[in-house]
Amino acid sequence: MKRTRGRLALNQRGAVLVVSLIMLAVLTLFVISMIKTSIIELKIGGVSQTATINLSAADSAIDNFLALNSGRFAPNWLTAAGVAGPASGSFAYSAATSAYGALGTSVALLGVQLSCGAPKQVGQQIGPSSLQAVQFDIAATASGSLGTGSTVVHQGVQTLAPSGSCP
Repeated sequence: MKRTRGRLALNQRGAVLVVSLIMLAVLTLFVISMIKTSIIELKIGGVSQTATINLSAADSAIDNFLALNSGRFAPNWLTAAGVAGPASGSFAYSAATSAYGALGTSVALLGVQLSCGAPKQVGQQIGPSSLQAVQFDIAATASGSLGTGSTVVHQGVQTLAPSGSCP
């Protein structure tokens, strides 16, 4: 009996070692793959978070601008000097002066008058005494301090103007 056990032990010597080394190699490759996947997902999450913060900052800047300038949209309002221009500080948002500095975001606003003329809506009066409409595009560009990109948000504003205001 002892001889049979000895021969079996000699025939299987090292088989467990080889199998365990193969399993160890497979598990090591699996762990390395999972670590690389986790790193990529963290980078994607960080970029997504930055984009969300930029979008929020741009939306807030437009909301603040519209609140400061409520009722002041009129033909040639953005180009007129002095009284008719935008409210003081409404076009200059930066990380130092805005509420977004703590988030590492700076916002720049740009207002453009798109058109001025008849509103061209169904049911509106047409003729020399009809109201006219002026349309503006307010664009906010928010960019993060990490240089991971910027977000641009456009908001259209239309205001009715007295007849004869538009050239």
